[in-house]
Amino acid sequence: MKSKKSIKDIIISLNKQPVLFIGSGFSKRYLELENWEELLKKFISDISDDEFKYEMYASEVSEEDYYGKQAAIAKLLEIDYNKAVFKNSKFDDFKIKNRDFIKKGISPFKIAIAEYFENINYDKIKENEEIKLLNEIQQRNISGIITTNYDKFLEKIFHNFKIFAGQEELIFSNLEGIAEIYKIHGTSSSPETIIITSDDYKKFEEKSDYLTAKLLTIFLEYPIIFIGYSINDKNIKNIFSSIAKCLNQEQLEKLKQRLIFIEYSLENISIDTHSIDFNNGKIIEMIKIKTNNFSELYRNLKEIKAKYSPRVIRDLRNEIYKLAEDSNPNSLVVATGFENLNKLDDTKLYTIGIGVKEDGYGIPITAEKIYEDIILDNGYFMPDLIVSYYLPTLLKTNSGGLPIYKYLKDYKGNPSENIRNEIAKRTELKDFLNKQQNNLKVNYRNTLNTKTVSHIIHQEGNTEAFKKIYFLEKDEINLDDLENYLKNIITQNLVSIKNNSELKRLIRIYDFLKFGK
Repeated sequence: MKSKKSIKDIIISLNKQPVLFIGSGFSKRYLELENWEELLKKFISDISDDEFKYEMYASEVSEEDYYGKQAAIAKLLEIDYNKAVFKNSKFDDFKIKNRDFIKKGISPFKIAIAEYFENINYDKIKENEEIKLLNEIQQRNISGIITTNYDKFLEKIFHNFKIFAGQEELIFSNLEGIAEIYKIHGTSSSPETIIITSDDYKKFEEKSDYLTAKLLTIFLEYPIIFIGYSINDKNIKNIFSSIAKCLNQEQLEKLKQRLIFIEYSLENISIDTHSIDFNNGKIIEMIKIKTNNFSELYRNLKEIKAKYSPRVIRDLRNEIYKLAEDSNPNSLVVATGFENLNKLDDTKLYTIGIGVKEDGYGIPITAEKIYEDIILDNGYFMPDLIVSYYLPTLLKTNSGGLPIYKYLKDYKGNPSENIRNEIAKRTELKDFLNKQQNNLKVNYRNTLNTKTVSHIIHQEGNTEAFKKIYFLEKDEINLDDLENYLKNIITQNLVSIKNNSELKRLIRIYDFLKFGK
């Protein structure tokens, strides 16, 4: 449906600095770099003189490949390219130059791609009107950048933004959520991070819960402007599909005026509404702008007034937290909202994250802190923060699971896939025990005259009872008695949570029984 609004009307109505989501068309426009198909053809020419080699690869893959035809072709090309590097003497210099990378097991194909983008001469970029405008708006008018590009063009334009590249860095770094560039498919300076083949995409997707949660938060908090993608781009469709899984239709409706898709066209400017339908009946709507001149877009972005630049805000956040932590090394750092202030113990010293780090990144919430909070209720954590950010990541490194139900009961969204898997794995008490423990359970229960929490504590003592209480059945566990026991041994430092799998197991059972209804 044609819109009567102008680009200016749309941008001004955002009323907040947007996040730019940038694809390969952006680099093609300003750097005259290859699109995906052209890039693959370029590397095919390195190993073959057959002018039909690309078509041969294309004939071997399905147009309907989940990760797209180009990713499937790249998988076949990578195999042949790597063989050629090791067998063909023309690559001898390449192997010597990249010896360390190759010895680490990094694909020569990806090393070659990284090398190509690293050698681009960015200093010779023709500074047209659009690039000048981009340089002007980057200081105050853009909140952040998400990109699937490998090149460093964005770093050259948004030179005050902090760069995070590759899935591992995104997962394990302290992200601020502002004045940052997320290179989600890797970067030319680190060939091991590059995502290009269907196998790469599959591995990426298997570990994408954290990234999806991060993207979801960004999509809900900021307007998103897509530049350099086709509306049918597989990357974009897969991202939208992940987001659609996490939100209900009412929540998706709120996005439609905040998602703006810029598509290159030789025609005059046109503004439409575009929708993507999913198999589950959900629909994502967005504004689609077709244009051959992006100057108007960039010029109007300047009209979104910002008191401070995103970079300044990011730096202030860091400095405030650093000052607080350095000044009060014994304070407890909590991430909470105003509604919880009356719950804080006024005899203790706190560093409180309210509006300083909205997304909670940088706040030291560990698995042990979560276990402690389940029993002592002293973390004052926001459920959305724990469920959206920390649990999806921490579950990857805590094979035995984590307490989840205390936070899920007050969480309004759809939990990530690994949280849903955690719920599905443990529906009964016996599911919290391994095979050996379930066998021991029978023998131990035969030794009990009375099957209660208090009896086991009396029989085993405070420092050992937690290893046996989980042998009780659900109707035998008095939750008040269990809670008092756990509070006692933790507050009195009788038993440490850290590196204690048996105590953690009992806390998970307590969490399941008390909050899992």
